[in-house]
Amino acid sequence: MSTENKNPSTNTEISPMSDAHLLSETGTLLEYHPDKNEAIVQVDNSDKRFLYDKITLIFTGPTSQYKIDSSMVGEKIKFSYFNSTPTDKPTLDICLIEKFEK
Repeated sequence: MSTENKNPSTNTEISPMSDAHLLSETGTLLEYHPDKNEAIVQVDNSDKRFLYDKITLIFTGPTSQYKIDSSMVGEKIKFSYFNSTPTDKPTLDICLIEKFEK
């Protein structure tokens, strides 16, 4: 009897990030640091999802993909993140940020 594995592993696993739904929140942009790939935001946090009121958003992709610049400091923005991202820390990895349009 062969002890060979009849079901060889295939690389069909999906990463949790690719299959996740995005969550969005709004806040006021306090500081923008393109050289560090981050921004500091005062979170609206109406549903108390975040432990901190002021958090540092860390851009997970190239800065050019974010619709943000230093002229938006003081304005309301909308940022999106994966639902698997912890919100009990003073930093948040984000995948999308843009000016908040009512």
